[in-house]
Amino acid sequence: MLTISDIADVVELRTWANDSPYSSSALKEDLQAALEGNEMKDAERYARETFEEIATRANALPEAYPFAFDGVTLTPNELKTSSAYLFCLCLSFFDNIPLRIRSVEFEALATTAAEKYFCGKAIRIGAPWRTATITDYEVLLKMVSSLIPDIGPPVQKSAPAGGDAGWDIVVVNNFKDRKFSRVIALGNCATGRTNWIGKGMETFPTYFWEFFRKSPETRNACVTFLAVPFVMTDEERVRKTAATCITFDRFRICEYAPVTTAAAMRWVEKQRAKALDVPFA
Repeated sequence: MLTISDIADVVELRTWANDSPYSSSALKEDLQAALEGNEMKDAERYARETFEEIATRANALPEAYPFAFDGVTLTPNELKTSSAYLFCLCLSFFDNIPLRIRSVEFEALATTAAEKYFCGKAIRIGAPWRTATITDYEVLLKMVSSLIPDIGPPVQKSAPAGGDAGWDIVVVNNFKDRKFSRVIALGNCATGRTNWIGKGMETFPTYFWEFFRKSPETRNACVTFLAVPFVMTDEERVRKTAATCITFDRFRICEYAPVTTAAAMRWVEKQRAKALDVPFA
């Protein structure tokens, strides 16, 4: 049996995929058809608790939730064509996600959210990082140096094995004098429910700073963060929470970055048929 949060996700997926209203009574009927044995008698309670969870979501994200909710019926609203929430929702459920979606698009969304949360300037530094303007890894590292002058210029010019230095995002909140101390945040992103636990522990920040002349950690306030597209439970959040680590889940990302790109939404649109097949149990 799925958790109440998971059932709420499936309700959102099906409501979006059908592009039509979905009620608590309809959920009760669907659960009765999906559940077996003793659980079948709990369908009404599950439906009630699921719609209480949906009410919490609608209240938490009034400007970013892609559904209208009146307490008993969920209906797609005008945000459905550009919703970061729908993008994260689909990322939470489907496999075989193209690299450009899983890495470039999701990391770009998390970059926007982190930039707004930390009130600084953010750069996506994870692989694949090559663009028309960032032609080699040294160019990317020089961009980091320009945000944190006291680390000096890069001392390495290439990424390990052509990838990156283990981190996906850097955010820097400078004062106008651009001198220490400042806030620096290094972020990891994980789209899969199976690999997120290891994220943020693969590489310590000290390794990334080895790419520069000096480490910023003795003069600046340095923190890390993890961004995931699913809704984190308190237990999951505790596993990644520390004095210098912050978690961004679907709610927190969409609070600060409610809109995603046209490319991301084109991928979302391709998931409609699969969304209708996601089971409740």
